[in-house]
Amino acid sequence: MSEQVEPAVATSPGSRRGRSVAVWVVLVVAGLLLLLTSFAVWVNRVVLNEEVFVDTSSQLLEDDGIRSVVAARAVDELFDNVDVEAEIEDQLPSDLQSLSGPATAGLRQASYELVDRALERPAFQRLWAASLRRSHRTLVDVLEDDVPAFSTSGGAVTLDLEAIVLEAADRIGIRSRIEGKLPPDAGRIVILESDELDTAQNGFRILKTLGWALPVLALVAFGLAAWLAPDRRRVVRNVGVTVLVVGLVGLVATNVVGAYLVDALTSETDVREAAGNAWDILTELLRLSFRSLVVVGLLFLLAAWLAGPGRRALASRRALAPVLRERAWSYAALGVLALFLLLTGRVSDFTRLLFVCVLLALGVVWVELMRRQTLHEFPGASGVGAFAETRARLVGWWERQRAARLAREASGEPLPAAPTSPADTVTRLAQLAELHARGALTDEEYAAAKARVLAGG
Repeated sequence: MSEQVEPAVATSPGSRRGRSVAVWVVLVVAGLLLLLTSFAVWVNRVVLNEEVFVDTSSQLLEDDGIRSVVAARAVDELFDNVDVEAEIEDQLPSDLQSLSGPATAGLRQASYELVDRALERPAFQRLWAASLRRSHRTLVDVLEDDVPAFSTSGGAVTLDLEAIVLEAADRIGIRSRIEGKLPPDAGRIVILESDELDTAQNGFRILKTLGWALPVLALVAFGLAAWLAPDRRRVVRNVGVTVLVVGLVGLVATNVVGAYLVDALTSETDVREAAGNAWDILTELLRLSFRSLVVVGLLFLLAAWLAGPGRRALASRRALAPVLRERAWSYAALGVLALFLLLTGRVSDFTRLLFVCVLLALGVVWVELMRRQTLHEFPGASGVGAFAETRARLVGWWERQRAARLAREASGEPLPAAPTSPADTVTRLAQLAELHARGALTDEEYAAAKARVLAGG
């Protein structure tokens, strides 16, 4: 005697609850990965991308507050490494050499503004950009182990700011006398020492890996959350909330970290202002990515709302039904969005390409799902009918406005002065006759309005 197997029962409430908890856990992990992705991609772009590095560093020198601090540092570096007073004393007559001390003090104060103005010149900023490009290229070659040996000057990769120090000397007229007397390390910032090479190369490889691995892991986590969710519309909403929260948290964290670093590392007011400006410039791409996440999160929430059962959502789908029926309109909009995203981005790399491709793929899925839903709900909707209905409503509104105006004319209400040319009079009489024939004006109203038009009213 064989037993009959009972059919599988529906999922229990406990199972559904556990699945919902699992979805939220995966979404939290995805949000953390997305947050880490934003920071990793930002570091990757600003530090390792030559064009972004040079552009960002050049923006630092274009800022008034930062340039003032750099000019002051260059002047201090010059006066600390060169006996400027002795150089000035050699150029003065013997009876005026006692004035070299006061002259040096006054010259030092005036040099700050002179060098600041010199740094504004486009020619010098091009020189600065070229120096940055050379230093960055050397650093990346060393980190990628593209050089046969670590043979940089003194066993270190440096950022050479000697040109700024020499510019300071040129401003006060002693460049030719001190150019060969500067110490080798004057105006040079050490970026990488030879004994740090192995650690730096390992960190470089990890950073490059994180730049593409974290975005993929975040995308996989969001996909897993969508696969686990029993309600697809709800998971779209939850993904939107997660992305929106990550964007907002990232913006707040960027501001909080910047304020902390500026206060912790600087004490002088002028330097603190310059440091704040530098942080804003350096993190502009990071804040831009977080603002993009906020926009994407809002788009997800809008998509979830449009697919919902609410009265306004239903009315919105009814309005969109004629457009969604014709795929050309929807995919043309997606094409315009793709061109906008590809052509307006400041950085073109793997992460941005992945972001654009995923966003467009989700747009295609959303269009197809909305088409299926709206055309099932409103099978008779058509683009021609919608445009005709819109045109009819506009024409009806215009006719009502015109009838009301002519009715006021008939009742004798004062109206703004109107042109009284013969052509205008004929046109108005024709309009009155049309309205009278359609019954919009009574015989008495038509006669009174006609008399007013003929009288030039």
